[in-house]
Amino acid sequence: MGRIRDGGSGNVGGWFEEFVSKKVGDGTDTLFWFDKWLGPVPLRVRFHRLFELFENKSITVALLFSLGVGHMGGAWQWRRRLWAWEEEMLEECRTLLLDVTLLDNVSDKWVWLHDPTSGYSVRGAYQLLITQGVLVVDSSTDLIWHKQVPLKVSVFS
Repeated sequence: MGRIRDGGSGNVGGWFEEFVSKKVGDGTDTLFWFDKWLGPVPLRVRFHRLFELFENKSITVALLFSLGVGHMGGAWQWRRRLWAWEEEMLEECRTLLLDVTLLDNVSDKWVWLHDPTSGYSVRGAYQLLITQGVLVVDSSTDLIWHKQVPLKVSVFS
């Protein structure tokens, strides 16, 4: 069984991952690099080179901000000194962070982008899948809908 946070490797994530995002409150439950919280893709994808050089890849948004994200902030710990073009990329990342405000005592939460007001429902996900045609075309689909597999095995998988 996969979790949203596990990412889109293999069969985990897929179409579902495209329709969820993290809404940051206090930042304690949001991973800075891995969660999709600041734009349409995770920061590890958008700033791939910085992610590769960053020391603490599993840092939360709250911890990063508490260490300081400015020029003299202690949040930016690198495996080696950054090159000029990497410094420019870091400045682009810092610019994105200027608009972020963390809210004390407000928990982070997942948001279903297909219906942000009502939230996720199985009916909503089903409607999304049937209106968009066949999105999921992988081996797990064949297993789940295979007629020779008992229903309880299909549901379990």
